[in-house]
Formats: sequence, C-alpha cells, structure tokens
Amino acid sequence: MAERLLLVSADDAVAFAAGALVEQGVELLRERDGSTGLAAALRVRPDVVMWDEDAVAVDRPLVARLHASGAAVLAIAPAGDAAAGVRALQLGAEQFIAKPVDPEYLAAAVARAADASRWRRVAEGGGEEPHQPRTLAQVEREQIERALRHHRGNRTRAARELGISRATLINKIRVYALDL
Repeated sequence: MAERLLLVSADDAVAFAAGALVEQGVELLRERDGSTGLAAALRVRPDVVMWDEDAVAVDRPLVARLHASGAAVLAIAPAGDAAAGVRALQLGAEQFIAKPVDPEYLAAAVARAADASRWRRVAEGGGEEPHQPRTLAQVEREQIERALRHHRGNRTRAARELGISRATLINKIRVYALDL
C-alpha cells in the first residue's frame, strides 16, 4: 500500500472514499485544485497522486511532471465518461477510476499504483527493491499498531481483533515500545 497519497479533488465523495485508506496506514493529503495539487506533489513527493478530471484536465506534461516527482498517477474519470479515463491512460496514468468511487476498488488501485511507483524509482536507481523482507516481529508490530489505530487505542477491542488476550497485548505494547 502507498505510504503517502495525494488526492487532488474538490469532490467530497471522492475524499470520503479515499479517507478509508487512512485506517490502512496511508497518509492522505488533499488539494482541491490543479495548481495547488501540482505544487503539493512536487513538494511532498507522494507515492501516488489521484487526480480528479473535474479538478483540471489530465495532460501529458502534467503526468510527466508527476512521474518525475516519483509518483504514480491515478486519474479519476467523471461519472459516465470512460473516454476521459482512457485518455488519461494514453497520457501515461497507471489507471483510471470511474466515479462514483468504490472504496475497496480504490484501495486495490492505490496499492497497484504504489507498486508501480516503487518499481519506477528502482528502475531510475533512486529506490530500494519494492519487496523488502520483514521479520515476523516487524509484521506483528505493524498489525498491533493497525489494530490499535483502528480501535482508537481501545486495547480490549484491539486484542479481540488480534486474537490475543488483553494482557498479552499490553505486554507486546511494552516489548515494542509503542507510543500510543
């Protein structure tokens, strides 16, 4: 999944769908128009930029500048306008998403686009291999953090979700020195 996602859209329904990704650990940044969106992309260097065609038309120079910043580009096509999405693909966007945006489809699309972004960075010599092996302890820590975030720090509910006792969860919080 992407670590940092920039959404360029004035559409609150799209922002709501993208907001679901925050629970999965994605840092979501939002700009409402094209000029501030491009400036933000160049400044914060997100993994993925979701560009709403309603904010400003996607064109080849825009996609090239976004790719140069290291970002993968997802175009959000207006409802009923698949041709706009196809044009975005022809201009270099990794994929397009038609409105109304389905949050589950969006999560999968963002994950694929983030992979494309990592591979582009590797190919250009500026990044690490997209798959870095992690230890079981790292995975366990991430799952504990994710469950605690999801349950807003409620240890009882997080422990239930993780399938461990509350006492075990508290012990693991100490072991991993989680700052909650």
